[in-house]
Amino acid sequence: MKNISLPGPFGELHGAVHKCRNEKNSRNVLIMSHGFRGSMEGGGRATMLAEEISENIATVVRFNFTWCTMLRNQVAELKTVIDYARETLQPEKLFLLGRSFGGATCIITACGDDTYRPDGLVLWSAPNSLKSTFTQVMGEQGFQDAISGKDIVIDDERGRDVIPASFVSDLLQYDLGKLLRNWRQGPLLIIHGEKDCIVSPDQAKTNFDLAGGDKELHYMKDDDHHLALRWQEAGEVVKRWLASNS
Repeated sequence: MKNISLPGPFGELHGAVHKCRNEKNSRNVLIMSHGFRGSMEGGGRATMLAEEISENIATVVRFNFTWCTMLRNQVAELKTVIDYARETLQPEKLFLLGRSFGGATCIITACGDDTYRPDGLVLWSAPNSLKSTFTQVMGEQGFQDAISGKDIVIDDERGRDVIPASFVSDLLQYDLGKLLRNWRQGPLLIIHGEKDCIVSPDQAKTNFDLAGGDKELHYMKDDDHHLALRWQEAGEVVKRWLASNS
C-alpha cells in the first residue's frame, strides 16, 4: 500500500493506492468513495476489502473527501482522484465503488458527464432519494430547519458536526434517479442491507429499475445500512463481480 496526497479543489486530498500484486490485472482500477461522515478506512473494513481485491483482481484507490463537504464538492474531489488514477495508473478498465453518500457522488460523476464515465459502477447502500435519506439522518425537524436556512448540529457516537444549511440546499439540486437513467451500458452492481433504516431498501430497487446495462441487485439478509453483519459476504460479491467484468 502506498499513501498519496493530492492537490484537491478544496484542499489536500489524502488517500492510499493498493497496487494489484498480479501484474496482468494491475491496470484494472477500482476507486472507492466513502459515505457521509465516514472515512476511507470504513472502520477497517474498506481497507481489508481493498487489500483482498488487490491480491489478484485489481488495483484499488481509497481516499478521504473533505470533511462533511457539500455534494457538488465531493463530485469535484472524486473527479480529481479519477484524473490522478488515469494519469498515474493508466487503467485499461476503471470502476467506481460508492458507499452511501459516496454512492450518490459516484452516480452524479458516472452518469452526469461522459468524460468521467467508468467502465463499471458499484453502489453500496446508496440512495435514490437524497431528501428521504437526509430526513432520516437529520430528523424531520432538522431537515426542515435546514431548508429554512438554519445550520444543523449532529452530535452522536461519531462526534459533533455542524452541517450548514447550504449542504441541504445543494444536495436537493440533484435528481439521482434521472441521472441513473443515463446508465445504459456497462455493468452495475447494487448491494443493500435488507433492513437498512437510513437508506430504505426500496431505494436500491428503484436505482436498479432505472438503470440499464448488465446489472445485479443483492440484498444482504437481515442487515443494516453499514452491512455490519454481512460485510464479508458483500465483499465477496464485489470481488466476484470485479473479476468477471475485468
